[in-house]
Amino acid sequence: MNAMLKCGTHGEQPETYVCKHIVQAMKTGNETGFYWSIEDGVYDAVCEKCNAMSDAKWQNRQTDLVRTLCLGCFKVAANHNGVDVEEVA
Repeated sequence: MNAMLKCGTHGEQPETYVCKHIVQAMKTGNETGFYWSIEDGVYDAVCEKCNAMSDAKWQNRQTDLVRTLCLGCFKVAANHNGVDVEEVA
């Protein structure tokens, strides 16, 4: 299971990982695409542009691209892109 973080909007929530383009889109209102997965209880998502990257290119740029969001903000970003996130126990 992933770590918890304190969000000013959603309170204490599980930490999730997204690409920086999803975070930027939350501020601008633009849709970016939202390709998400859950592995070992950890949620992550990337935008359409990052999803199209080769594995090698992603590995090289991952440190620069990955940001954290609380699970509540992750769901807001997903909904903004027309995606429903199912929560797993």
